[in-house]
Amino acid sequence: KYTAALEIQLKALGPDHPNVARTYNNIGSVLDSQGKHAEALDKYTAALEIQLKALGPDHPDVATAYSNMGLALVRQGKHAEA
Repeated sequence: KYTAALEIQLKALGPDHPNVARTYNNIGSVLDSQGKHAEALDKYTAALEIQLKALGPDHPDVATAYSNMGLALVRQGKHAEA
């Protein structure tokens, strides 16, 4: 369902909208819970890029994206990168 939501949001809101970032983050969370940590990291990174543009570097959603990325890296055993 998240992928359907993403398609609609991309068409209706454009690729740089914060809601699109939130959906990327949600997809990343699902992938992370399935053990697909590298794929999750890609989605978290996409969310972060949008959030930095749309919300600025000091927004709480940006902090959440960084945190999610760190968790995905730890789960891959990449502690130094986390």
